[in-house]
Amino acid sequence: MEKDAATAIIEEYEKQCKLFTTFTEKAEKLIRDLLKENHLCVHSVTSRVKDKAKLHSNLTQSGKEFSKLSDVPDISGLRIITYFADEVDSIAEMVEKEFNVDRKRSVDKRELLDPDRFGYLSLHYIVKLSASRLKLTEYRRFANCHAEIQIRSILQHAWAEIEHDLGYKSKYAVPRDVRRRFSRLAGLLEIADDEFIQIRDGLLEYERNVPKEIVEAPASVLIDKASLLSFIRTNSLVQELDRKIASIAKSKIREHKGRFMDGLVDELRYARLRTIAELDSKLCEEREKITKFAELWITPSKYDELGAGISLFYLIYVLIGKEKSIEKARDYITTSEIGPPDEIESNAEKIISIYSKIAGS
Repeated sequence: MEKDAATAIIEEYEKQCKLFTTFTEKAEKLIRDLLKENHLCVHSVTSRVKDKAKLHSNLTQSGKEFSKLSDVPDISGLRIITYFADEVDSIAEMVEKEFNVDRKRSVDKRELLDPDRFGYLSLHYIVKLSASRLKLTEYRRFANCHAEIQIRSILQHAWAEIEHDLGYKSKYAVPRDVRRRFSRLAGLLEIADDEFIQIRDGLLEYERNVPKEIVEAPASVLIDKASLLSFIRTNSLVQELDRKIASIAKSKIREHKGRFMDGLVDELRYARLRTIAELDSKLCEEREKITKFAELWITPSKYDELGAGISLFYLIYVLIGKEKSIEKARDYITTSEIGPPDEIESNAEKIISIYSKIAGS
């Protein structure tokens, strides 16, 4: 590029930099809002405005011909990182719907990757705000602003970042004996992306099918997050006991939360309950002791809400107390992190003491 042209573009950049900075911030917020509105969960959304030194470097590279600032596609840059490779296309649909896409300058680099070439690439859009959005006062001043939006999966992003750090963008610049290793690694990452999609879809299918399996063959259903959640939501005895415990605590039952369920699965396994059938059997067997234990353990009004399935925690207390082993109770309290460390001994003794009272021994 001629020196005068580059200088003119740099001068234009200096005049417009503040506008592009504001535009980039607005565009990032807009994308975040659109993702939320469309129920699209992504790993991250980041943005940046190309700095002056980088722009100067781009302008002076051979093969790049720009006559004005608007010819530079990525003054504003936004990157959307998805968890799964197939979500890239879902995000792309949203971008095409909500922005004015410059088709000539946009490129799906995934389609440019030859089968025998190493690399792991992403989808790049050059966009402006849509005509309808530019009618709004808050966006009107950005009519001449454009941005590059990159969309890639988290594994595609990992590849791109490491490849960039290694400094080899050309296939032929890489030593021959390293080229094959690059290709193998790219293939492994592509397989990993596909496998993550299969795992996600398999989990969703399992979650759909597990309620029926619990009804038809509970002895074959292992206790895990999905099966336990389904059991809590559908088992009338769990719901009855939960209500009684909530009444004792003078609180209400709320829907499950992720960490609550993870902890409950681990603690049920600690109590040597492996299947939904075993859990159901013990729940029926100990139902009277569960509420009695809760009456002696709970401090009323201490909690505003209790998680659905709270009765299963008290089932565990009963099963631990039943063993009448202070060592076992102490180990359970320690493992489950119930209460502060300085109360481990007193809580272990409390479990044994309460069980002895409700069991009449």
